Amino acid sequence: MKTVLITGADRGLGLAMAKALAKKGFTVFAGRFNTEYDLLLKAAAEDPRIIPVTLDTASDSSITNAYESVCKMTDHLDMAVSDAAYMGGPPSSEIMGSMPIDYELLDYSFQVNSLGALKVMETFLPLLDRGEMKRMCFISSEVSSIINMRRSSGFRYTMSKSALNMAIKILYNTLYDEGYTFRIYHPGWVRRELPDGSLAETGRLTPDCSAAVAVDDFLKDRPDEMRFVMTDWQKREWVF
Repeated sequence: MKTVLITGADRGLGLAMAKALAKKGFTVFAGRFNTEYDLLLKAAAEDPRIIPVTLDTASDSSITNAYESVCKMTDHLDMAVSDAAYMGGPPSSEIMGSMPIDYELLDYSFQVNSLGALKVMETFLPLLDRGEMKRMCFISSEVSSIINMRRSSGFRYTMSKSALNMAIKILYNTLYDEGYTFRIYHPGWVRRELPDGSLAETGRLTPDCSAAVAVDDFLKDRPDEMRFVMTDWQKREWVF
């Protein structure tokens, strides 16, 4: 039985990946954080291979509790997908802008987008060690690339995603020789999914469209697994 953990599976890309992987025969432990959405619960009711697990990546106790819950249902994980991310709150300004930087939200962004992703992988490592695939997958972003970064504001998401990339690189340096493989995916501008399942008007891609490319990338083996690259929804490679 193939198993996968996905964080941030309440809606949008995370939920779309959960559904896609379940259809491919995976048992999906889907992280649920936003209780305002019941889309994940509906998906689980329709497909028993999707198992919601309460998981707040900014909370150490929540990560530990999620690990203990998953351990009761399986003795291994073949793959883990870090999708949970924080992008909300008021816009973060330029350093000399009229609105001061909200360092509390900046800190929270790091807790979720960078440290949370790392803590989840570290906590669930014993289960991944016993899996066949030993694959760690991360949703990053084009704004994480220092070379290609062109924005003049938005400290929270950009800084935290760049830090995430560095964490992934260290995980790669540590675990590649132990049989682990890695995927870093830039999903593009995905339309936001609303509580009723409809999609916001802004955005270029539907969650299902981007998720299909992601899942295909996550499941296929590469002849050059030693290469550390980020790919996007158009299957292009990005320079960090």
